[in-house]
Amino acid sequence: MRYLLSASYRAQWPRIGAMIAMLVGGVTATAARRLTKPQIFSAANLMALMAHQYEEYVDPGYFPGQFNRGLFKSDSPRNYPLNPQTAMVINTCLAYPFYLAPVLFPKKRWLGLAPVLVGWSQIVLHGIVIPRKAGAKYGPGFVTALLLHLPIGISYVKAVGQESALGRQDWAKGLVGAVASVVFGVAVPNMVMRDRNSPYAFTAKQMGPYDVEASNATEAI
Repeated sequence: MRYLLSASYRAQWPRIGAMIAMLVGGVTATAARRLTKPQIFSAANLMALMAHQYEEYVDPGYFPGQFNRGLFKSDSPRNYPLNPQTAMVINTCLAYPFYLAPVLFPKKRWLGLAPVLVGWSQIVLHGIVIPRKAGAKYGPGFVTALLLHLPIGISYVKAVGQESALGRQDWAKGLVGAVASVVFGVAVPNMVMRDRNSPYAFTAKQMGPYDVEASNATEAI
């Protein structure tokens, strides 16, 4: 637990997440005979989440800069409104359980639909909304959302439908779960934990072309 609160984990959680994704893949493959198809696709969606986070924060990794500076026009984009502490809490403490839940509780089909819908929404968010607001052609997170979350989500829906048809109530609960996760798992933590004086700051690489400090240093020269 102490390590999860350390500066090292705060800096390395996306890379650690990539390692966890490989572990999840191995465990899923080993236990495949004891898992239902929806469980397998939910596990795959969890791995897709970790790949998505890697794209956002490591390679190319400048989602924080595009989010803070490009979307919110922050004058302190290295730590406001999103900062590394908030990003870690949102993406690990809150997102991991949300995506793991349908693997553990497969009979609650809305638990699987909710992260599927969130994953699909990432295509629009990273592919259209944020880039357009930021005046960019690309948003880190788009490729994994398109190539992983989209087909995995479609496969999950088909697999669940083969067991029994999805009804309006299933979709309604899934949509409510998806919206609730965005509100209480992303928006609220970001609002509560935002701090212009936060000691936690993103790196120059995570700022990418939105690094105000680098721009100011160049102008000074």
